[in-house]
Amino acid sequence: IRALGFTRPTPIQEEAVPPALDGRDVLACAQTGSGKTIAFLLPILHRLMGTSRRTTRALILTPTRELAIQVEESIREYGKYTGLRSTVVYGGVDIKQQLAIVRGGVEILVATPGRLLDHIEHKSVYLGQVEIFVLDEADRMLDMGFIPDIKRIMALLPVTAKRQTLLFSATFSGEIKKLADS
Repeated sequence: IRALGFTRPTPIQEEAVPPALDGRDVLACAQTGSGKTIAFLLPILHRLMGTSRRTTRALILTPTRELAIQVEESIREYGKYTGLRSTVVYGGVDIKQQLAIVRGGVEILVATPGRLLDHIEHKSVYLGQVEIFVLDEADRMLDMGFIPDIKRIMALLPVTAKRQTLLFSATFSGEIKKLADS
């Protein structure tokens, strides 16, 4: 973090990182550009580092391929010295390019909902070991009609008291609140 020039956390990081590090579920609302990505990435990297297992332990869902790519780039940047493997899967490209990487095993998977479901159908992704589930830009996912896909994905996650859910959004509508409550 120091090597990247950070000296002080942003308000969302200051509020969200401590409970996330404690393993608690977090619902966070902050504007785009406020540092939300780092607020969920640092606790994920901290929790998983030193325990490489070649199985998906953290799943980060984003509404768009651009955001998915950006999040995965941040993982590579901030997780440079952790030894953790990550990848990103999104639509609009041939799934065959992604299959080998995902089947090879990654601890952190960043995905758009539709492409993740494609990988699940191809049996290249297994969600039974997910310890941390992140919904990034939940408000945009709602606006884009992804809630049915998200509910399908959530049904495939392990139901355990150990699983942590982190929901980050720029706004909290009634629909987002209902999703969080579920």
